[in-house]
Amino acid sequence: MMRTLLAYLLLASMIGTAVEWGDQANGELRWGETLQMGEYTLEAADFTSEDTTPRMVMVNLYKGDELVATRALESGDSFSLDDEVMVVAEEVRMKDYLLDESVEPRAEVVLLVRAVPELRVHIVSDEDSYEAGDRAKLEIEIVNVGMADAEDVKIELTSDPAIVSSKYSRSNLVPGEVWDEDPGTKEIDPISLRFKTPSMPGPEEVLVKAHARYLDSEGGFHESWGGTSFDLFGPLKVNKYTEDAIKFGKKSYVHLSISNGGDRTLEVELTDSAGRDFQADAALNWKMTIPPGGRETASYTISAERPGEGQILPPAEAAYSLDEKTYKVTSTGPVIDVIGPLVEVEKEASSAMVKTGEEVTVTMTAKNVGNRRTKASVKETVPAWARLTSGETEFSQVLLPEEAATLKYTISCPEAGRFEIPPTSVCYRDDDGTACTLKSSRLRITIENGENGRLDLDHRDRRDRTSPRKSHLVTLEGKRERSGKR
Repeated sequence: MMRTLLAYLLLASMIGTAVEWGDQANGELRWGETLQMGEYTLEAADFTSEDTTPRMVMVNLYKGDELVATRALESGDSFSLDDEVMVVAEEVRMKDYLLDESVEPRAEVVLLVRAVPELRVHIVSDEDSYEAGDRAKLEIEIVNVGMADAEDVKIELTSDPAIVSSKYSRSNLVPGEVWDEDPGTKEIDPISLRFKTPSMPGPEEVLVKAHARYLDSEGGFHESWGGTSFDLFGPLKVNKYTEDAIKFGKKSYVHLSISNGGDRTLEVELTDSAGRDFQADAALNWKMTIPPGGRETASYTISAERPGEGQILPPAEAAYSLDEKTYKVTSTGPVIDVIGPLVEVEKEASSAMVKTGEEVTVTMTAKNVGNRRTKASVKETVPAWARLTSGETEFSQVLLPEEAATLKYTISCPEAGRFEIPPTSVCYRDDDGTACTLKSSRLRITIENGENGRLDLDHRDRRDRTSPRKSHLVTLEGKRERSGKR
């Protein structure tokens, strides 16, 4: 019965003020809780004590972060603010909360905002980019997604740079209605604008925006925006292309093409880069004079640093000046699949300093980090100063991509001194039989005299007497240093 009465009072309030209310939010609020609708937030700030009649709730109304109203409401009370927002307290009550009959006040409230029109404006270009003289097309899609009629609608279309400019109007758009340029057809026809793209001295990004202005039924002013962009090519175009796939270890050509579609001769500086994944065989910069309608080309070869699919070459760049302004044009970056095996080798010793007669384990790992299988062959030579005590010193094995093979053997030395384990040669082949050879790093081992713990130098390493001892124990010559274990 109470809710029916409140609904009647609310309807009467709407009719009396001639305000059309739209979206609403309702909820049951305890102390400190909030209810939100659009940009408005309603807070239950306080309640009267349980023995006070009538029971009331004090609410704070915020618009954004700003407090715009504070009211004390009992059941059935309501208030509106500038006919923009209405608050209704449906019921304020005390509710049994625990078995000991303690109570917690609660308020059932409704927060309503005035119904207003809202136009959603969307611009679509039929292409992302155009050349001079192309026929371009823009479509403007407009729909009223608000809760009230949009009246006296005016649309203005502009662009930067100033290529397009147009105006449109409509007397009314009801909620949910889509702007239709030809209501006589079954299809909805958006606003359509066709135009010829002009010649520009350099590449330009064209920003297009549509500004919608409209009124609500009370004469309130509203506006909406929509926009898009497209690119206009200048007179110069740069293309960069190469093979889609190349074999690792082989060279491949990169071709550059640059054309002048304008009406003036251009002095062009063209630069390129092979990037970090490739090496080029030449300096990649050229100076060209290109007349109107002319075209120039350049080529060079590259080799890949390692196999890998989807490797990207950086774009080439051409720079020129017109009317004391410099313009830059870039090409696309070609994507290349580099096909083939690549074996990487790591060699290490279990210790870099031992006593005479003690054993050292040498481990050599060959891993195929490429994207095709390979057959790898390794034959290790035990140095003359050492004696092989266990393990294997050679293998020949097919390695799939990301597969590794390990060779491990143990040596000992009866003499004290500083010795070197020479690099290991690894040979591998691709599916076409092309052979590649690489070498591991060399290792250095120090053998101390087992009786007194001192290093006795023979004539082979007396030359090292004046050299400072290095803190690292194993040196991977020419590549990196690796710490050993004592």
